[in-house]
Amino acid sequence: MANVKFVAVSRGLSGIVDYVTNREKATDKLITGVNCVARTAVHEFEAVKKQFHKTDGRAYYHIVQAFAPDDPVDFETVHQIGLEFATHFKGYQCLVATHMNTKHKHNHIIMNSVNFETGMKFHQSAKEMRMVKEFNNELCRKYGLSITETKADPFYVPKWKDELKDAIRQAMECSNTREEFIVEMESMGYGVKWEPNQKYITYTTPDNIRCRDNKLFDQTLLRGNMELYFAMGGAAYLEQRRDAAEYGNQLPTVDDAVYGVASIFDAMLTGDNDRFHLETVHHSDREILMLLRMGKKLERVVRVVDDDDEQQKKKYDPAKELYYASLLLGDLLRTERKQRQEQEDDYEYPDMDESNTQQEILDDPYAAYDEEPEEDLEEEQDMEYQQYHGFGFGGMGGMSM
Repeated sequence: MANVKFVAVSRGLSGIVDYVTNREKATDKLITGVNCVARTAVHEFEAVKKQFHKTDGRAYYHIVQAFAPDDPVDFETVHQIGLEFATHFKGYQCLVATHMNTKHKHNHIIMNSVNFETGMKFHQSAKEMRMVKEFNNELCRKYGLSITETKADPFYVPKWKDELKDAIRQAMECSNTREEFIVEMESMGYGVKWEPNQKYITYTTPDNIRCRDNKLFDQTLLRGNMELYFAMGGAAYLEQRRDAAEYGNQLPTVDDAVYGVASIFDAMLTGDNDRFHLETVHHSDREILMLLRMGKKLERVVRVVDDDDEQQKKKYDPAKELYYASLLLGDLLRTERKQRQEQEDDYEYPDMDESNTQQEILDDPYAAYDEEPEEDLEEEQDMEYQQYHGFGFGGMGGMSM
């Protein structure tokens, strides 16, 4: 696979030629001129500009043709591909230099901006760039290399990409880990490059087309979301979600599982849990252990009990005791405020009206509850405790979020 990129001009013509022909980066046999002699390329470029009175403006174009580290090509083959690539620009002088100093074999092509046949200046456009990439892909096919998409368009999905997305989802449904997923994809003829130090997952189709996960334009299939999915158990986690689905409802899909996990962790990071107020999802002890191993913090916990189990209700629960202690402290504060108010009864507030009363409530958030009746307070506190304490995230089993 070879990627092509037009690089911004950063120095003069002589400076860029000196850079690409540096003998620490390339050897003499890997430096060749197309429609010019390599050693006199600068003078020949300038002569053409003077001939057509085009000495102003942009002097050259710098193109980099880079190959993947695992491409089965040597430096001589890379250089030959670069020479053939330069022939795409008919009537333009090019200097091709193959660099050997990086793990990515790559060509530097310095192209004169003025055509020596017509005197016309080269202008890079979107159409021209698409044609350049298509020609580059033709050369890659010729030499048995993989190719890339000419232009990734989220509104126009080619058939091979749609089939790739289907294959990824199919592999996710029957894989519990990243390793199992890769094996499953390989069994369907797809290559997967999923390295710890790489930002993207790169897939290779049976037709030798390479595609990164971000070019699939599918949130479910992004690397970060897939890592969360497999961290939760992959197919086993999906099966638990399906087992928990109510009878008659549509079974959760891979997309549902991934979106649910990603939304949960996003909410944990941002502190926004409002989106989960309509639904409580329960985690098993195994899932809780997985989350803790991933370094996630459990902010709140609710214990699910059987209403008929009186013994379990009477168990000492530190969290519940702490909750009741906070309520008691609130009662003490309200009592203290009331006593202080009674001591100041001799002071009359002028023009006390509804707006002043409302301001007092804003200043004292407990003031509105000072006259709350005492009956059934313990029952209300128990209900509040069950509603208030919960996990920040969900799952299957004995805890909720």
